[in-house]
Order: sequence, then structure tokens, then C-alpha cells
Amino acid sequence: MSNSVRTIVVFESRSRWESELQRQFRNESVRVRGCRSLSELSSFAFPPIADVLVIDLPEDMTECLQWLSKLVAPPRVPSVIVLCSSEAADLEWTLRDVGVREVLVGDSSGEQLARICRRLISNPE
Repeated sequence: MSNSVRTIVVFESRSRWESELQRQFRNESVRVRGCRSLSELSSFAFPPIADVLVIDLPEDMTECLQWLSKLVAPPRVPSVIVLCSSEAADLEWTLRDVGVREVLVGDSSGEQLARICRRLISNPE
């Protein structure tokens, strides 16, 4: 990992992971930003400003899944982690098919999410 500041963008309907990741990365050269709309998320992904996108899949996931399917088109996109409920676990391979690097199903810890973010920042491909 280089000495430059890395950016993680968290898309979630209510703030949870943004503040948890800020706490996890407080002593590292990582900036964590939150967003609440897909248009705002697009501004971080096209062209890529973020190194990692964390998407907490909303209950009404149709629009978000359509947005994710567009991620495959650009030549260079950030690594994507999707957090989803156990009820959405059957979407894992669909999500991976559109380029999602990691899918966390059910309850996850801040430490677990931060560890995956660190790995993806260190090894983006």
C-alpha cells in the first residue's frame, strides 16, 4: 500500500458502518465517507475516486442491483463489498457476476469489514 490517503465510501440508508469504519481506520491513512443516494455513490465510482465501495444492500434492492450491474462496464472501478441480510443470501453469485469482490451475509463485525477493506486496498485486483 502506498503512503497516499485511501478512500472508502459507504452507501447505507442509515448510518452504521460509516462511523464504525472511521473508528477502525482512525490511525491509518484512510478516509471514510458516507453517502445515502445512488447518484452520490456514482460520483465516487465513475471515474473512481474511492478505492473501496461498501454497499449495505437496502431492503428495496432493485435500484441498487441495477446500479451494481452497470459497474462491470467501466474499465476501472473500485473494489465493491456488499453487506446483505440472510434473506438476500441467494443473490451472492449474482452480485459476484456483476463484479462485487466480497459479499458479507448476515451479521458482520466492524473488525471483519475493516480487515476486508484493508485487503482490497492493498490488493485492488
